Amino acid sequence: MKGNKSTLLYEAQTIHFFIDSRFAGEKNRVSHLYKQLLNKKISFVDTIEEAEVTVLFSSKMEDSFVIDAADSLMILAGNPLTAFRGMMHLANQLKNGAKIESGKMQESLAERIVMLDIGRKYFSPEILHQMLEQMSLYGFNYLQLHFSENTGFRIESVHYPEVVSAEFLTVAEIEELIQYASYLSIEIIPDFDTPGHMEHLLKKHPEWQLTMITKQGEYQKVPSALDITNEQGVSFVLSLYQEYMDLFADSRYFHIGGDEFVDFEQLEQYPALADNGLEKFEAYVNKVATFVSDHGFIPRVWNDAFFRNEGSSSLTKAAEITYWTKWQKEMAPVQMFLDKGYSVINFNDNYLYYVLGENAGYTYPVSEKIKDDWHPNMFASDQWVSSRDRMQVKGATLAVWCDRPDAKNEKEILSDLIKLMEGISHHFYKME
Repeated sequence: MKGNKSTLLYEAQTIHFFIDSRFAGEKNRVSHLYKQLLNKKISFVDTIEEAEVTVLFSSKMEDSFVIDAADSLMILAGNPLTAFRGMMHLANQLKNGAKIESGKMQESLAERIVMLDIGRKYFSPEILHQMLEQMSLYGFNYLQLHFSENTGFRIESVHYPEVVSAEFLTVAEIEELIQYASYLSIEIIPDFDTPGHMEHLLKKHPEWQLTMITKQGEYQKVPSALDITNEQGVSFVLSLYQEYMDLFADSRYFHIGGDEFVDFEQLEQYPALADNGLEKFEAYVNKVATFVSDHGFIPRVWNDAFFRNEGSSSLTKAAEITYWTKWQKEMAPVQMFLDKGYSVINFNDNYLYYVLGENAGYTYPVSEKIKDDWHPNMFASDQWVSSRDRMQVKGATLAVWCDRPDAKNEKEILSDLIKLMEGISHHFYKME
């Protein structure tokens, strides 16, 4: 290939690929994505001499791929998935007009996640499919769907249709989304947050809402919180988990929430929790975690309720920690979870939280700051994980929270998100 390879491929309407027969199964989806994302046609040729891009097998590659742009453009990979990642990495560079650099790209984050709050805001199947395509371009491999919130429940329920919001995704649409995600080597993480964030689910069942005593001595309900001592209410929640475990049966993880339930420093104001309230809360979380674990899922929980004041916790070791914040001094540092042997996922809310309408004091994140100032070892409140503990950090997440759902439409959100994906993607691989 003569001339600047980036410029020639960037300007070309058709790119000629030679792909090793061991990677022949990747042709369809790579061709599809280059057309969707770059508006370029891929022509697969029979000889290396005819090719502008050559994709070859190398037994030396495991979780990595090599791009060699020295003479002709060549991608070396050890398996079909890394070959796919290599071809998408090339597509990423072509889309952004970047110079194609030679080197071995070694995976530095095993789990590269986008979390989307579809509980507060409805997103159409069309936009979700486009989001998956962009995720594939930038190297993401998980989409976490947070589908239940105080203001909405967005996936069809066969058993409890009365709890579903007016705008929702049908079971058929979710099944199609799961299938398309799998086609792009992206896995869905279902996210159903309890026992807090349940106002929408509990509004027709006030008898299952937690009761609190006000400063004036009056009893009132907490609309968003489940009374975890109410067996009927807990059974209702478990039956919902069962329904969505069946729907997301192929998923590896299930996020069960556990955050922003009550004021843990004022447990005495909740009669049901006045005696051993923290133990009751952790017993509930462990019950749900065991329930999903027994069905083959790895449970995940938010960090803010556990090991508070650097005390003890009975949280099951089966759970993994999505660490998002330490905005209260009582919240445990990330090092506490690492020292106790938990795996953690970095949800750093200082850099990686996109909160619609800039609610709760947040400002929209900036791609350049994520690229230049954040690091996968940097957790919320400038907590750094040492290289010794890095093996327990499974990945990082760009989180979209729709606190003010009307602040932007779904197309505007996707446009913003694409910029942020580009920024964080610089941390997904290290060049050797």
